[in-house]
Amino acid sequence: MSFSNYTIFVDESGTLPDPKDPYVIVAAVSTKNVTDLIGITKKVRKTIAGKKLPEIKFYRSGKNTKSLFLKILARQDIEIFTLTVEKEGKKIPDTPENFALLVSQLIQECLNFYKFSVHEIVFDRHFHKESDRKIFDLTLEKMLRYPIKISHVNSQTAVAVNTADMVAGSLFWSRTGKDKQFYELIKDKIVVEKLMRWKTLKSRLYPQK
Repeated sequence: MSFSNYTIFVDESGTLPDPKDPYVIVAAVSTKNVTDLIGITKKVRKTIAGKKLPEIKFYRSGKNTKSLFLKILARQDIEIFTLTVEKEGKKIPDTPENFALLVSQLIQECLNFYKFSVHEIVFDRHFHKESDRKIFDLTLEKMLRYPIKISHVNSQTAVAVNTADMVAGSLFWSRTGKDKQFYELIKDKIVVEKLMRWKTLKSRLYPQK
């Protein structure tokens, strides 16, 4: 496999603070051609019979939109990486440090797979405060021990990041038994599918707790 610079889009499904969410799932979609991922949204909007679709998100989209989006995504030259974290009923503070810990496990898998030939990591903006994003960036860079460009984008305008949202939502529904059909559409594109417990993950950052 020949490697060049990749852009990796990251988003999550499920939340850290809500104990009713059994999992938090982080998904990363990697591509050498961002334009191809932007084009998915355009194709879906054009195909879904004259509807003016708002932002295409997994939990806001109907069955036909989900299916079409994921079928087109599966035809792209991409790799998908996923991390499922079992929360075990815990209410976990949604801090920049905890979120950085969560995503670092998946980003490290991406860096290892591409032998560190990654151009940029793009996140659907998780924190509204710039100060929180700065703490997140510094914490993530420290955990990865690798200088990399990190961006936080508005998914309404940077639509390529919604590919990660659609993957994360599909896996969440599959894991929780709600509906497996959407995950089945993209599972062949998954190169890493990791499962961890939050307790195990937390011990890596807070070994004494």
